[in-house]
Amino acid sequence: MTNIEIFDIFPTTIYSNKVLHHEKYKKAFYDVYSKYDYEQQTICENGEEWYNTTSENTGNPYIHLDENLTEIFDEVIENVKTYVHDVLEYEDIFDFIITKSWLSRARAPYENIQWHNHANSDISFTYYLNTPPNSHRLRFSNEENINGLLAGLNKSDIKDAVRNTNKHNASTFHMNPQEGSIVLFPSSLAHSTDNARDFVGERLAIVGDVILVFKKDGDNDYSMGYLHPKYWKLYEGKK
Repeated sequence: MTNIEIFDIFPTTIYSNKVLHHEKYKKAFYDVYSKYDYEQQTICENGEEWYNTTSENTGNPYIHLDENLTEIFDEVIENVKTYVHDVLEYEDIFDFIITKSWLSRARAPYENIQWHNHANSDISFTYYLNTPPNSHRLRFSNEENINGLLAGLNKSDIKDAVRNTNKHNASTFHMNPQEGSIVLFPSSLAHSTDNARDFVGERLAIVGDVILVFKKDGDNDYSMGYLHPKYWKLYEGKK
Protein backbone atom coordinates (compact mmCIF):
# COMPACT_ATOMS: atom_id res chain seq x y z
CA MET A 1 0.00 0.00 0.00
CA THR A 2 3.03 2.30 -0.11
CA ASN A 3 2.49 3.32 -3.75
CA ILE A 4 -0.89 5.03 -3.30
CA GLU A 5 -1.29 8.33 -5.13
CA ILE A 6 -4.23 10.68 -4.54
CA PHE A 7 -5.30 13.27 -7.13
CA ASP A 8 -7.85 15.76 -5.80
CA ILE A 9 -9.67 16.98 -8.92
CA PHE A 10 -13.08 18.48 -9.66
CA PRO A 11 -13.55 20.28 -6.31
CA THR A 12 -16.35 22.70 -5.43
CA THR A 13 -15.20 25.90 -3.74
CA ILE A 14 -17.47 28.12 -1.64
CA TYR A 15 -16.18 31.51 -0.48
CA SER A 16 -17.18 33.43 2.65
CA ASN A 17 -15.86 36.73 3.98
CA LYS A 18 -16.77 39.32 6.60
CA VAL A 19 -17.92 42.63 5.11
CA LEU A 20 -15.77 45.39 6.59
CA HIS A 21 -18.33 48.23 6.74
CA HIS A 22 -21.39 46.11 7.44
CA GLU A 23 -23.14 48.45 9.91
CA LYS A 24 -22.87 51.33 7.42
CA TYR A 25 -24.20 49.18 4.58
CA LYS A 26 -26.99 47.74 6.70
CA LYS A 27 -28.22 51.23 7.60
CA ALA A 28 -28.02 52.30 3.95
CA PHE A 29 -30.23 49.43 2.92
CA TYR A 30 -32.79 49.83 5.71
CA ASP A 31 -33.12 53.49 4.70
CA VAL A 32 -34.48 52.32 1.32
CA TYR A 33 -35.98 48.98 2.39
CA SER A 34 -39.53 50.13 1.64
CA LYS A 35 -38.67 50.33 -2.08
CA TYR A 36 -37.83 46.62 -2.16
CA ASP A 37 -40.32 45.21 0.33
CA TYR A 38 -42.58 42.54 -1.08
CA GLU A 39 -45.52 40.35 -0.13
CA GLN A 40 -44.57 36.84 0.87
CA GLN A 41 -47.02 34.20 -0.23
CA THR A 42 -47.65 30.61 0.70
CA ILE A 43 -47.78 28.58 -2.49
CA CYS A 44 -49.22 25.12 -2.97
CA GLU A 45 -47.69 23.08 -5.76
CA ASN A 46 -48.53 19.42 -6.40
CA GLY A 47 -50.16 19.31 -3.00
CA GLU A 48 -46.97 20.53 -1.30
CA GLU A 49 -46.89 23.82 0.55
CA TRP A 50 -43.87 26.10 0.24
CA TYR A 51 -43.07 29.72 0.95
CA ASN A 52 -42.08 32.49 -1.42
CA THR A 53 -39.15 33.78 0.61
CA THR A 54 -37.49 35.80 -2.16
CA SER A 55 -38.43 38.90 -4.12
CA GLU A 56 -36.81 37.64 -7.33
CA ASN A 57 -40.14 36.90 -9.01
CA THR A 58 -41.93 40.08 -7.94
CA GLY A 59 -40.75 42.20 -10.88
CA ASN A 60 -38.12 44.23 -9.05
CA PRO A 61 -34.75 42.37 -9.14
CA TYR A 62 -32.79 45.60 -9.61
CA ILE A 63 -31.39 46.44 -6.17
CA HIS A 64 -27.90 46.80 -7.64
CA LEU A 65 -29.07 49.79 -9.71
CA ASP A 66 -29.90 51.84 -6.60
CA GLU A 67 -27.34 54.67 -6.37
CA ASN A 68 -27.80 54.76 -2.58
CA LEU A 69 -26.39 51.22 -2.39
CA THR A 70 -23.44 51.57 -4.77
CA GLU A 71 -20.88 50.88 -2.04
CA ILE A 72 -22.54 47.58 -1.14
CA PHE A 73 -22.22 46.25 -4.66
CA ASP A 74 -18.70 47.63 -5.05
CA GLU A 75 -17.87 45.48 -2.03
CA VAL A 76 -19.59 42.49 -3.62
CA ILE A 77 -17.51 42.81 -6.78
CA GLU A 78 -14.26 43.22 -4.82
CA ASN A 79 -15.01 39.90 -3.15
CA VAL A 80 -15.90 38.33 -6.49
CA LYS A 81 -12.53 39.46 -7.84
CA THR A 82 -10.74 37.90 -4.87
CA TYR A 83 -12.69 34.67 -5.37
CA VAL A 84 -11.88 34.50 -9.09
CA HIS A 85 -8.28 35.78 -9.06
CA ASP A 86 -6.85 34.67 -5.71
CA VAL A 87 -8.86 31.57 -4.81
CA LEU A 88 -9.71 30.03 -8.18
CA GLU A 89 -6.57 31.56 -9.73
CA TYR A 90 -7.98 32.73 -13.04
CA GLU A 91 -6.01 35.29 -15.04
CA ASP A 92 -7.12 38.93 -14.89
CA ILE A 93 -9.04 38.72 -18.16
CA PHE A 94 -12.60 39.38 -16.97
CA ASP A 95 -14.92 42.24 -16.24
CA PHE A 96 -17.78 41.47 -13.87
CA ILE A 97 -21.46 42.25 -14.44
CA ILE A 98 -24.23 41.97 -11.85
CA THR A 99 -27.23 40.88 -13.89
CA LYS A 100 -29.89 40.91 -11.16
CA SER A 101 -30.26 41.21 -7.40
CA TRP A 102 -33.13 40.63 -5.00
CA LEU A 103 -34.04 39.95 -1.36
CA SER A 104 -34.10 36.64 0.47
CA ARG A 105 -36.20 36.86 3.63
CA ALA A 106 -37.59 34.59 6.31
CA ARG A 107 -39.64 35.52 9.34
CA ALA A 108 -40.46 32.04 10.62
CA PRO A 109 -38.50 28.78 11.00
CA TYR A 110 -40.61 26.96 8.40
CA GLU A 111 -40.04 29.53 5.63
CA ASN A 112 -37.44 27.66 3.61
CA ILE A 113 -35.91 28.09 0.19
CA GLN A 114 -36.26 24.96 -1.93
CA TRP A 115 -33.39 23.29 -3.78
CA HIS A 116 -32.50 25.24 -6.93
CA ASN A 117 -29.61 26.78 -8.83
CA HIS A 118 -28.94 29.92 -10.89
CA ALA A 119 -27.80 28.29 -14.09
CA ASN A 120 -27.98 31.48 -16.18
CA SER A 121 -25.00 33.11 -14.43
CA ASP A 122 -21.45 32.27 -13.36
CA ILE A 123 -21.19 33.31 -9.70
CA SER A 124 -23.98 33.93 -7.19
CA PHE A 125 -23.68 35.91 -3.97
CA THR A 126 -25.57 36.29 -0.73
CA TYR A 127 -24.91 39.22 1.58
CA TYR A 128 -26.46 38.68 5.00
CA LEU A 129 -27.88 41.99 6.25
CA ASN A 130 -29.65 40.60 9.30
CA THR A 131 -29.28 37.13 10.79
CA PRO A 132 -31.06 36.41 14.08
CA PRO A 133 -29.65 33.65 16.28
CA ASN A 134 -30.81 30.14 15.34
CA SER A 135 -31.95 31.14 11.86
CA HIS A 136 -31.73 29.00 8.74
CA ARG A 137 -28.65 27.15 7.56
CA LEU A 138 -27.45 27.47 3.98
CA ARG A 139 -27.12 24.09 2.26
CA PHE A 140 -25.32 23.01 -0.89
CA SER A 141 -25.56 19.81 -2.89
CA ASN A 142 -23.04 18.66 -5.48
CA GLU A 143 -24.95 16.13 -7.53
CA GLU A 144 -21.89 15.43 -9.68
CA ASN A 145 -19.68 14.38 -6.77
CA ILE A 146 -18.75 10.88 -7.90
CA ASN A 147 -17.25 10.07 -4.48
CA GLY A 148 -20.64 10.65 -2.88
CA LEU A 149 -21.58 6.99 -3.09
CA LEU A 150 -24.83 7.68 -1.24
CA ALA A 151 -26.87 10.83 -1.82
CA GLY A 152 -26.17 13.29 0.97
CA LEU A 153 -23.59 11.44 3.06
CA ASN A 154 -23.52 14.09 5.75
CA LYS A 155 -27.27 14.07 6.36
CA SER A 156 -28.18 13.04 9.88
CA ASP A 157 -30.02 9.84 8.95
CA ILE A 158 -26.95 8.22 7.38
CA LYS A 159 -24.15 10.14 9.09
CA ASP A 160 -22.67 6.91 10.48
CA ALA A 161 -22.00 5.69 6.94
CA VAL A 162 -18.59 7.36 6.99
CA ARG A 163 -16.03 7.84 9.76
CA ASN A 164 -15.51 11.51 8.89
CA THR A 165 -17.31 13.74 6.42
CA ASN A 166 -14.76 15.34 4.13
CA LYS A 167 -14.21 16.58 0.58
CA HIS A 168 -13.66 13.03 -0.66
CA ASN A 169 -17.02 11.59 0.38
CA ALA A 170 -19.55 14.38 0.95
CA SER A 171 -22.08 15.40 -1.64
CA THR A 172 -23.85 17.89 0.63
CA PHE A 173 -22.56 20.70 2.82
CA HIS A 174 -24.19 23.20 5.15
CA MET A 175 -23.07 26.40 6.84
CA ASN A 176 -24.49 28.90 9.30
CA PRO A 177 -23.84 32.33 7.75
CA GLN A 178 -23.37 35.16 10.20
CA GLU A 179 -24.74 38.67 9.86
CA GLY A 180 -22.36 40.87 7.91
CA SER A 181 -20.90 38.03 5.87
CA ILE A 182 -20.93 37.47 2.13
CA VAL A 183 -21.02 34.01 0.56
CA LEU A 184 -20.03 33.34 -3.07
CA PHE A 185 -20.48 30.09 -4.97
CA PRO A 186 -20.76 28.76 -8.53
CA SER A 187 -24.25 29.62 -9.77
CA SER A 188 -24.85 26.10 -11.10
CA LEU A 189 -24.40 24.61 -7.61
CA ALA A 190 -27.69 23.46 -6.06
CA HIS A 191 -28.52 25.23 -2.79
CA SER A 192 -31.36 25.67 -0.33
CA THR A 193 -32.09 26.52 3.30
CA ASP A 194 -33.42 24.17 5.94
CA ASN A 195 -35.73 24.49 8.93
CA ALA A 196 -34.34 26.72 11.63
CA ARG A 197 -34.81 26.41 15.32
CA ASP A 198 -37.26 28.95 16.70
CA PHE A 199 -35.92 32.41 16.03
CA VAL A 200 -37.35 35.88 16.49
CA GLY A 201 -37.08 38.59 13.90
CA GLU A 202 -36.17 38.58 10.25
CA ARG A 203 -33.42 36.83 8.33
CA LEU A 204 -32.65 39.20 5.48
CA ALA A 205 -30.09 38.97 2.71
CA ILE A 206 -29.36 40.58 -0.63
CA VAL A 207 -28.86 37.89 -3.26
CA GLY A 208 -27.63 38.29 -6.81
CA ASP A 209 -25.97 36.88 -9.89
CA VAL A 210 -22.76 37.80 -11.65
CA ILE A 211 -21.51 36.91 -15.13
CA LEU A 212 -17.90 37.07 -16.25
CA VAL A 213 -17.24 38.76 -19.58
CA PHE A 214 -13.90 39.22 -21.31
CA LYS A 215 -12.42 42.67 -20.83
CA LYS A 216 -13.45 45.33 -23.33
CA ASP A 217 -9.95 45.79 -24.67
CA GLY A 218 -8.66 42.29 -23.94
CA ASP A 219 -8.08 39.22 -26.07
CA ASN A 220 -11.16 37.89 -27.83
CA ASP A 221 -9.67 34.67 -29.13
CA TYR A 222 -11.29 32.37 -26.55
CA SER A 223 -13.64 29.76 -27.96
CA MET A 224 -15.90 29.80 -24.89
CA GLY A 225 -17.26 32.51 -22.62
CA TYR A 226 -18.97 35.88 -23.06
CA LEU A 227 -17.50 38.71 -25.09
CA HIS A 228 -17.72 42.13 -23.50
CA PRO A 229 -21.18 43.75 -23.95
CA LYS A 230 -19.44 46.35 -26.12
CA TYR A 231 -19.70 43.71 -28.84
CA TRP A 232 -23.29 42.70 -28.18
CA LYS A 233 -26.16 43.80 -30.38
CA LEU A 234 -29.77 43.90 -29.25
CA TYR A 235 -32.39 43.00 -31.86
CA GLU A 236 -35.80 44.41 -31.03
CA GLY A 237 -37.53 43.13 -34.15
CA LYS A 238 -39.56 45.01 -36.68
CA LYS A 239 -41.92 47.64 -35.36
